[in-house]
Amino acid sequence: MIVEKLKKEDIKELLELYKELIDIKNNVLTSKETYEKMLNDDNYYLAVLKKDNIILGSALAVSCFNLSMGGSTFVVVEDVIVKENTRGLGVGKKLMESIDEFAKSKDAAYSILVSSSYRKSAHKFYNNIGYKDSVLGFRKIYKDI
Repeated sequence: MIVEKLKKEDIKELLELYKELIDIKNNVLTSKETYEKMLNDDNYYLAVLKKDNIILGSALAVSCFNLSMGGSTFVVVEDVIVKENTRGLGVGKKLMESIDEFAKSKDAAYSILVSSSYRKSAHKFYNNIGYKDSVLGFRKIYKDI
């Protein structure tokens, strides 16, 4: 298993994997345009874990500047997904370790993520790798996707 940054040719496969998390119709062309923007901003890190050149999981991290922490940044983690039939095999742990490395390289004070309230097994995983359920997250939706 290898963790690497997403490659343009892997976008279609990743979009298929995202369907296991949430059923959203993604446009490959639009996703490739977004990917190009992310490539040009080193505050974005979109990791995929592959085995035998097949994507088993992915996670996105974005480093954010902040004025309240003495110059430190914080990292927002989003779109964490592990292929259902490979959960429990270390895929998520390896992905999140790569997120930790990215966060440290950005001098982050902390990372945050939100998870849907019904995803209890994901919550257990996040707790096991050091995320604490010490805040209550909220999300405001601006458009239906």
